[in-house]
Amino acid sequence: MPNENPMIDLDPATTALIVIDMQNDFCHADGYYARAGRDISQLAAATAPVARLLERARAAGLSVVFTRLVHDEARGAMEERHTIRPLRWTAQGKRLTPGTWGADVVDALRPTAGELIIDKHGYSAFDDTTLEQDLHRRGVKTVLLAGVVTYACVLATGFAAFDRGFDVLLVKDAAGSWIDRLGASTSEVVDLLLGRSVAGDELNFSSTQIIVTE
Repeated sequence: MPNENPMIDLDPATTALIVIDMQNDFCHADGYYARAGRDISQLAAATAPVARLLERARAAGLSVVFTRLVHDEARGAMEERHTIRPLRWTAQGKRLTPGTWGADVVDALRPTAGELIIDKHGYSAFDDTTLEQDLHRRGVKTVLLAGVVTYACVLATGFAAFDRGFDVLLVKDAAGSWIDRLGASTSEVVDLLLGRSVAGDELNFSSTQIIVTE
């Protein structure tokens, strides 16, 4: 029987917003993927809803984390680390280079003082990073996930958070995907296996509580 849980009451002091990979190379018209001829419109479109969510989260006092997927000089690009590579992989060439404009968070979402920036070399923001320890030091129990790409780094971070004992909410209209149907399917995966997939307007923020309603 499905778990009947129509309303969730969260404490802002123990909740973090994780903004995943909203970087220039992914989301900006002058970034790597746009210059390579990829249609970034769905990724760029996530910027405005993420910005609104970020403003509300900051006002309510949530911990805020930004992740950046960056090139690993020691191991090479993600696709170069495997003998069996994803069949439909399309990226190639230099991208997401640490310390460059392309790897930075887009200006509209620029991190402020005290907010965490986590650089990662793979899909999950928890693997080979300090994110888990950073969240525990801040007393975080629940993570709100937003950013790109919904069915890749966002979902991988959701699974990793769940496995580490954090409660997981995906803010589905503050996430972007290359392939719409896979983005929609990610919401089903989250609802089935990880926690709750919600729209931004289902999150009611105040300084003392966050009410999640459907």
